[in-house]
Amino acid sequence: MSETLIADLRQEIETVTGCRQPKPDRKFHKHNEYVCYGLGAADGRRILKEFRPRFLVLSLQERLDLAEHLLQEHVGELGHIGIHLLELSKKELNPSHFGFIDRLCDHFKSWSHVDYLCLELVKPWLWRFREETLALLAEWNRSPNRFKRRASVVAFVRKVGESGEFTEEVLRLCENLVWDHEDIVQKGVGWALKDNLRSAPERIISYIKDLRRRGVSSTIILYAIRDLKGAKREEILSIKKGTGDKGQNPPPKTR
Repeated sequence: MSETLIADLRQEIETVTGCRQPKPDRKFHKHNEYVCYGLGAADGRRILKEFRPRFLVLSLQERLDLAEHLLQEHVGELGHIGIHLLELSKKELNPSHFGFIDRLCDHFKSWSHVDYLCLELVKPWLWRFREETLALLAEWNRSPNRFKRRASVVAFVRKVGESGEFTEEVLRLCENLVWDHEDIVQKGVGWALKDNLRSAPERIISYIKDLRRRGVSSTIILYAIRDLKGAKREEILSIKKGTGDKGQNPPPKTR
């Protein structure tokens, strides 16, 4: 069944894109490993809606198997469909599936896969399975896989960050990544700080100032202060980079 579904999905995508074959996307991805058809968002949503009845009749295990097969194809749009299958299954997923999810992340080829997973699955897991999910994120935070490292902090954006319930956890996880050499990880750290700033402004602004003094990447700083205006923003940017204690040494580059 999974082979038929994958073949039908490929055929539908190729029909919509004029039989275009997957190729590396260099516009939004620095690494050539992300390959995609270039399917538009509206067409992608339509295809998901069209195939939804076929997805829903599958058992949970069949959906998980299909999600794994799609991600193993290493084609961007197929990977997103795989994560969509997980989203359809989120009420049935629990910490006993975390090992499987961790394995799926090894097939991620885009920050967009990370963000989709975090916003649609990891975020609700933080509310439902707090301790188990925090333990999973702590593992990802130390992973050699840059997509897992990004996920370890992007899990705390939007409503999770605004809630103020995870301030200590997000600061600890961000601190472990402030010297990360990967652009997508730096942007993830900045995003997490930006959204947590809404619930703990004094604490987060103080931390951002400390990062500025320590000479942390401007990518992190600028993402973190995106919502700040006027004097508060200028106060941070006026701090001379590298005038404070760097703390931990920058780690070696990882791939």
